[in-house]
Amino acid sequence: MVLVDTVFYAALVPLVPYFTGEFGLSKSAAGILSGAFGAGVLLGAAPGGYLAARLGVKPTALGGLALLSVASLLFGFAGGAWELVALRLAAGFGSALSWVAALTWLVAWAPEDHRGRMLGTLLGAAVVGALLGPVLGSAAATIGIAPAFALVSAVGLAVALWAWLTPAPGPSPPQPLVETVTALLRPRLAVGLAFIGFSPLLFGVLAVLAPLELARLGWGAAAVGAVFLVAAVFEAAIHPLLGRWSDRAGHRPPILAGLLTSLAVLLALPWAPTAPLLALLVVLAGVAFNAPLVPGTVLFSRSAEKVGIEGALAFGAANFAWASGYAAGASLGGFLADLGGDALSYLSLAAVCLLALLLLRRASLSA
Repeated sequence: MVLVDTVFYAALVPLVPYFTGEFGLSKSAAGILSGAFGAGVLLGAAPGGYLAARLGVKPTALGGLALLSVASLLFGFAGGAWELVALRLAAGFGSALSWVAALTWLVAWAPEDHRGRMLGTLLGAAVVGALLGPVLGSAAATIGIAPAFALVSAVGLAVALWAWLTPAPGPSPPQPLVETVTALLRPRLAVGLAFIGFSPLLFGVLAVLAPLELARLGWGAAAVGAVFLVAAVFEAAIHPLLGRWSDRAGHRPPILAGLLTSLAVLLALPWAPTAPLLALLVVLAGVAFNAPLVPGTVLFSRSAEKVGIEGALAFGAANFAWASGYAAGASLGGFLADLGGDALSYLSLAAVCLLALLLLRRASLSA
């Protein structure tokens, strides 16, 4: 499920320069197009958690996959920028449903002492989707957008059939909404949510600005897709390792390493003079920016379980945090770049990293 979601989410990356030229989009508009997926996840996070808790994970997953598949098919035939935005929004909503269902499904069967490893593996599967996304986007630039996204739709329907045939946990007993919201405000849960949103905030900016800069430096859609493919390969290998590190050493060390590396990369990105150097920084950024995601998710999952928050509602909140970060990053990144150049966007994110380091220092994250 998560693989299909991330294929559609990541397929846009090498196509950003194409759509920018085809529809005359500014960087701000390109950011809105990219961030529409995150906005859809944002809108679907709460309904996804509610439906997974009340109806069960299987119906929620099936509904999400069906919506994502239809949106993917129609995306290939869209004839205007706002149609693309609307379909990315719908796909994000469907993704929210299937992601909450997948995470709840996994945690229901994962032993607590292997939670980090299991979540790392699931996020690694998501990265496999991110691996295939740029490949799909590059292929779309060659074989046509309609056939490429029709393929995503077909795969989504096949995964829905598989999910329908797989046993799954049933609905959960009702939990008061006020009690859930109050529990989410506790420090450890709030910190976990902050680091879940941190990774897509940074990557959302990179996914808009880096393809446009690489295109300006003369690289085509295939080359841009290859850069993000390599970045996703490294990220896929790192996620399970981060999960194991979190299980052994607690959440603080992997988050600290990710923040420090992200800060260094962000300070270097605006000054990359050549496409190969920028490509190298994109690969490093893909690993560093997403490093806090696994330990942040583990921290949040364990803390939510300890205070009695039902799994589906907890992961609805986690999805909301991720979507908030991505929607804000993609949209604000493009706006700031139009306002003061790419350097303004990247240096603003460097300031966010410094704030995150301060948050990490003040919060007791060690297991």
